[in-house]
Amino acid sequence: MQLLITLLQATTGADSANATTKAAQSAEHVSAPILEIMTKGGVTMIFLAIAMLAAIYFIIERYMYINARAKMDFNLMNAVRDHLKENRPDSALAYCSNTATAQAQVIATGLRFLGSNMREIESAMETRANVELSAMESNLSMLSLISRLAPMIGFVGTIWGVINIFYAISVDNNLSIGAISGGLYVKMVTSFSGLLVGIIAFFGYQMYIRKIDRFAERLQEQNLAFLELLNKSNF
Repeated sequence: MQLLITLLQATTGADSANATTKAAQSAEHVSAPILEIMTKGGVTMIFLAIAMLAAIYFIIERYMYINARAKMDFNLMNAVRDHLKENRPDSALAYCSNTATAQAQVIATGLRFLGSNMREIESAMETRANVELSAMESNLSMLSLISRLAPMIGFVGTIWGVINIFYAISVDNNLSIGAISGGLYVKMVTSFSGLLVGIIAFFGYQMYIRKIDRFAERLQEQNLAFLELLNKSNF
């Protein structure tokens, strides 16, 4: 009797091991060929591909522009201070005007208003700073739009695909699991792609917004330092 129980346990263990092995092999075999499936996503995938290219373009374009304009040269204020101490405001203005950064252009605006009262100088510098920040935020609205629109386009593609699947079922009168899943997994790729494009665009948008906010804080500090310099220099 004991021998029979041992044989049954061994057989059960072997069957369980075989089932586990087959399940693992099956799981490996059924791994989804993403690139192949994405090509079957239909017309929606064309719009999502365009959205992806647009998102990549705006991310690269904004990266190049913001990095160039948002550089902070902490020696700039020292150079301006030296020129003003030597009573050479024109040289200070020329130095700032020839520096292609937002920081230098804001300081140059303040130098152009020398002779006016401090309130007018401060107002002119704030206006110029707002112009520079607005230029940095330009095209970021497109990234925001893509991050919102791409998931919706993908979802519309999936819903349309599901409608077609059930329409085909109603025509062919074939309610098998294979008929449903065979088309559904292909149509779900549009939702996946839409979310992927949306995440990339949203990440780029948030990254640059944060970068611009940090730059705006540092620019404000530089403006205050420049106004203090003018106040001490009696310009």
